[in-house]
Amino acid sequence: MSVHIKPMRSLSNFTLGTVELITGGLLLTAAGLGMVGPLTAALLIHRSAPAHPNAVLPLILLAIAASLALLTGLALFALAHHRRN
Repeated sequence: MSVHIKPMRSLSNFTLGTVELITGGLLLTAAGLGMVGPLTAALLIHRSAPAHPNAVLPLILLAIAASLALLTGLALFALAHHRRN
């Protein structure tokens, strides 16, 4: 018994199409906007009643994550628009 092994395709020259870029942009933008609500609520709670200094680090990390998700989503939209034209 021999098993036939199909050769793998190289992904080095693989490029994302416009539809894939727009889909990725939508997902990342939605994820970023989903993080903005809890971040705003946490910042308002922290501002009204300051907590321990250790409670600031999760807010900073969440702000960085939300910013990166939104900026990356917008960059994917811009790249899709650039490739479309």
